Amino acid sequence: MTGYFISLPFILFSTYFFVRKKIVIYIIDGFNYGLIVLYNMAAFGEACLYREWKAKLSMQALSHFTNPSEVFKSASLGLTVLFFSLTIIFSWLYIKFYRKKVSAKHLHPLTTEPIGTKVWKGIAFILSIVAFCAITIRGGLQAIPIQSSDAFFCTQPLVNDAAVNPFWNIVYNIIDYENHFKENPYKDFPQQKADSITRSLFKIDKDTTAVFLTTNRPNIVYIILEGWSAYCVKSYGGDDFAPFIDSLSRQGIRFTKLYPAGYVSDQGIPAVLSSYPTMSHISIINQDSKSAPLPCINQDLKKYGYQSGFVFGGDLNYGNIRSYVYNKQFDVVKEERDFDGSFSHGKLGVQDKDMAKEYIKLINAAKPPFVYAWFTLSSHMPYDYPGKQKQLTPIENDYVNSIIYADGALKQFFNDAKKQPWYKNTLFVIVSDHSHTSHRNFNVYDSEHHRIPLLFFGDVINPLYRGKVIDSVYSQLDITCTLLKQMGLNDEAKQYIWSKNMFNAYTKSFAFFCNFSGAGFITNQGFIAYQHDVKELVFNTLGNNKQLADSLTMYSKAFQESVYEDYRLK
Repeated sequence: MTGYFISLPFILFSTYFFVRKKIVIYIIDGFNYGLIVLYNMAAFGEACLYREWKAKLSMQALSHFTNPSEVFKSASLGLTVLFFSLTIIFSWLYIKFYRKKVSAKHLHPLTTEPIGTKVWKGIAFILSIVAFCAITIRGGLQAIPIQSSDAFFCTQPLVNDAAVNPFWNIVYNIIDYENHFKENPYKDFPQQKADSITRSLFKIDKDTTAVFLTTNRPNIVYIILEGWSAYCVKSYGGDDFAPFIDSLSRQGIRFTKLYPAGYVSDQGIPAVLSSYPTMSHISIINQDSKSAPLPCINQDLKKYGYQSGFVFGGDLNYGNIRSYVYNKQFDVVKEERDFDGSFSHGKLGVQDKDMAKEYIKLINAAKPPFVYAWFTLSSHMPYDYPGKQKQLTPIENDYVNSIIYADGALKQFFNDAKKQPWYKNTLFVIVSDHSHTSHRNFNVYDSEHHRIPLLFFGDVINPLYRGKVIDSVYSQLDITCTLLKQMGLNDEAKQYIWSKNMFNAYTKSFAFFCNFSGAGFITNQGFIAYQHDVKELVFNTLGNNKQLADSLTMYSKAFQESVYEDYRLK
């Protein structure tokens, strides 16, 4: 069927212009025969590969065919025979059906029509079919094109992988490989040196931690804020557009110089939960085979009896998040389609105030201890939440009003949460997935554009730490290691090689950030930022201290090279 749709414009072209010339029919049929064989090779090759790799066919697997003898030596005789047998048998069956029902020879030539009419009809049909193919390839006219996560529906990777079309998957993987994985575009150092520089950033003289928790097995409730800038919250140095979060932050532990790993949600979600960094133009959760091996805090806590959940009011196909949360085996996964249709739905999904109520219900149904995450929605365009907007700022007024609405939803959530029996044993982790252009209108290369809020809050925090302000520079990536260290789970924390313990006095304070076209590196002394492939720095707050500026540039470029190489080879 795939081959038929792809070649349909050519069939029509031959029908109207060549009047069923045999050579054209042979070309069309031969093209489709080839696609049938390739499809079967992909399907049965993947089935054989999955037994060993537990992964779908990918460019990484195909790269082994540069040495075919290695492939056939490593495969058992039974699998080799099974692969070729099934490919031959099913290819023969499909080709036989194709010749009988689909072949171009069954089309009727238009020999009686004037040539002008045939040309006009041919062009019209070709344009129509091109449009039809474009729409069907993207899965319809909806805002988000289909992705592999559309087929994901449970927490079993085997079942989810089986639901993804193998031919589509390998074609997508090859195209993506050509764009991103064939070679590392960031080669400022020999790879070994880049890795050495990067690892030095995470080296500590002593593995210790200041403990702020009063229990080592708290419930953990994440609230991942969609696109909140620190400049919307007064206690983070911004304006007073989120008075509830402002008041809450003064009662917990707030980090005033925290920066995200990336600039979109599908980069921010794995950064918060898996502590995996990102680079310009890439997001690891868009590659199922790469995101599946990532550690995730909910998986680490399963063996300690934790139940887990991930909740979003929109479509989890956004950014391929669905595949990530299922691969990470969250016990409860809820999205827009799972909630009552009577809720106030915007273009993106259920608004935050309704979701606040649902989040409470879902947590109430969970058996403690638990780790749950709610990804908010209303502070994302098109800002169609209910209620009247006020004119507050000359720019980004819609965004600022959405923060006010979302802050109200969070107030509603906490008012209800305080009445629940699980509240007193819960640590709340409130953090933005990434920043957003604020009413302050910072340059996208300015670190202040990227600064986001992070708050630890709850009765499980030692009273001595409540109201504490941490103004050293840290990254969104550092949350997971910090929490696991607080819980005494040192072995689990070691998996997160890109994450630092923010409560270890020996930890280096730094954060790497990126935008679509560049990156930067921030420390307590200042920051630098640059555009890729441009020699001069875009930002340098270190004044005449060229040595320090050169040092931060070296760290930044080594970090991006190491991250990309790790991502490329996963």
